Amino acid sequence: MKFYREKDNNNNNNNWFKIVDNKLTAIYLNYWAARFYKNGERHNIKNAAYIRFDGFEIFCLNGKVYDIEKTLTKESWCKFVKLQVFK
Repeated sequence: MKFYREKDNNNNNNNWFKIVDNKLTAIYLNYWAARFYKNGERHNIKNAAYIRFDGFEIFCLNGKVYDIEKTLTKESWCKFVKLQVFK
């Protein structure tokens, strides 16, 4: 897994486009949030795939959003992911 940090003050998101366009597995960090990707799609099996500086979270698997904000915790998300594997 690679780690990309956005340094461009013009907010062009060049590294974000590189991750999505090339279908990379990576962590992307900019001023506002940390994002986790697998094959260019938001994905994280252990925690939220999008974590904003103010605590806002989005839980995703393979690019599909399953929960936004307060419903899931880290523990309940891990349990949900394990159940998805056996479907």
